[in-house]
This record gives sequence, C-alpha cells and structure tokens, in this order.
Amino acid sequence: MKRILLLGGYGFIGTNILSYIDQNLRNEYEVVVFDKLPSHYAGLSFDCVKKSYSGDFSDNLLIDNIFNEEKIDVVIHSISTTVPATSFNAKYDVESNLIPTISLLDSMIKHNVYDISYISSGGAIYGNGVNKHKESDDVFPVSSYGVVKLSIEKYLMQYAQLYGLKPLILRLSNPYGKFHYSMKQGVVNVALASAVNNSVFSIWGDGNSSKDYIFIDDFVDIMFLLMKSNINSSVINVASNQLLSVNQIVKSVKGLIPSFTWKYKDSSVLDVSKFALNNTKLLSLIGDYKFTSFEEGLSITYNWLIKK
Repeated sequence: MKRILLLGGYGFIGTNILSYIDQNLRNEYEVVVFDKLPSHYAGLSFDCVKKSYSGDFSDNLLIDNIFNEEKIDVVIHSISTTVPATSFNAKYDVESNLIPTISLLDSMIKHNVYDISYISSGGAIYGNGVNKHKESDDVFPVSSYGVVKLSIEKYLMQYAQLYGLKPLILRLSNPYGKFHYSMKQGVVNVALASAVNNSVFSIWGDGNSSKDYIFIDDFVDIMFLLMKSNINSSVINVASNQLLSVNQIVKSVKGLIPSFTWKYKDSSVLDVSKFALNNTKLLSLIGDYKFTSFEEGLSITYNWLIKK
C-alpha cells in the first residue's frame, strides 16, 4: 500500500481526492494530510487518512518533519495560499507558495521521495486566448498567482533534471462539484450557493466569454489514472472541452432555482476572461474518456449542496 502526502487535503480538491480514495482505492493508498486546519472544515472524516498535520506551509521544518516521521511514497501538491482574484501581493505569493514548494522539493530529495503530482492551473498560466491551448504553447499569466504556478512548474522540471524527481504536472481547467465551501472562487459553485441562499450573484464583465469546465470527480479519476500509468516529467492539460460562458452557467442554475438573480460588475484585471485547453495529449494517454456532462455535474453538485 502506498502512502500519499496530500498537501491541502481539506480544501475543495483535497477533500474530493480523499473521498475518491475512500470509495475506490482504499486498498491501494493511505493518506497523510497536511493542511492549515487541524481537521476538516465541515467536520468530515475519511477512512484513508492515517494522520493529519496542520500548520503554515512556509514552515519548512514542519514539512521536513513529516518526512522524518512518515514513510511517504508520493506527494500530491494541492495547496495554494491565494487565488487569482486576491493575488495583488506578488511578494506574498512568492513567500507563501513558491519558496515553500522549493523547500518541499528539497525535503523530498533528502528523504528519497521522487513522485509528485502538482495541481497547476490552465487558465492562470496560459492567460487569455481564444484558441485551445496546447501544452507546448507560449504562456502569458496575467496574475501573480499564475506566475507563481508557472514558476513552480519550472522548478519541478529543473529538479527532475538535477535530482531525478518525477513530477506529474496537471494544468487543470475550471473544476466544480461537491465539497466546495469557498465563496471566493469557482463560478459554478458560488452561483449555486448564491441561488440556494437567495443572494444576488455578481458576474464580472458581460458574462459572454467562455471557459472550460470540468466536474471534479472526473479530474480526480483522471489524476489517479495518470499516476497509475507512471507518467512523469510531463505537463498535461486536464480539461473536458465543455466550454461555457458565465451567462450560460447562471441560466442553467436558474433552471434549477427559478428565484436566482444576478448582476453585472466591471471585470477584474487579474481575471482570465476566456480560455480553452486542448486535451489531445490527455486523451492519448487515458483513451476515450467519458466526461460527466455539465447538466449532470450541476445536478449532482446542487443535490449535494442542499443536503450538506
């Protein structure tokens, strides 16, 4: 049985990873969680979690101590202290995300741990663009968040060349789904939560530009398919090719909750207004994957939200 160190284990993506392991891989993986919180925000517990550590990601002694105390086989890096809309402080982004990740990599090499899956960002790294971005395309991040994500990718590849690290870098499109509790990021989930709470939802810009959205269950499933295939030292777009505008999303939410209303606000300079990812490389690795349709994913997310 392999032991995973899951960074950011009690966040949106981390929680879905834990839920997936409990449901599908409980005989293959056990998990050591690191998070800023000592336990899950919503009081959830997972059988696969053998131990939890809490603290500041920038505390490199704490992170190194985890490797001293635990036999770690693989790291899943799903932690970020900022989101694009809040990344106005470049220095803080570097100090709280980039430098701690470099310290993490140093600890991994020190303790002979070489496998790491890094959850990067498609939109934040590529920037605005109407074409479907390939992994080989030039990148133009518009936020400090995106610049730091890209920098981490570059260091992962450098450590692969220098020390034999085996990074799997996943440039994720816009995920949505269950176990999402934040109202700061995630258009689909925030719109649904606003509708359920009878709040007016704010749309930045005119709502017409489109982005790629993926159901979180699909992403987690794909990540483990790639991990099991021992694919490393590779950058892979993870996207469903389901392009939706915010206007389309809010109309779909209104179809579920007719009382739902929204308003338009000036767009943020840090927001990527439109992008699409080319997933040809991904499908060449995992085959003809059946992605969850937006209608089905939205319905599952809505049912979770009203029951939680």
